[in-house]
Amino acid sequence: METWYEMKARHMRERVELVESLAQSRYTQTQASKILGMKLSALNNFIRRNEVYWPVIEQGKKSDKEPKVAVS
Repeated sequence: METWYEMKARHMRERVELVESLAQSRYTQTQASKILGMKLSALNNFIRRNEVYWPVIEQGKKSDKEPKVAVS
């Protein structure tokens, strides 16, 4: 039978492995946070604290065009 500390360690390993598998599957962090049902900031904190490598796939893009202004 597994002790409490062994169970906690296994649970953490499984969580890290799950997040790493999403990173390797080429999901963006935004997509992964929706799949996991958590906030993006919580996922970012988990990634940073557990030193998970997440390749940059795409980043937010700003438009070069000027915003359209409604004329009344």
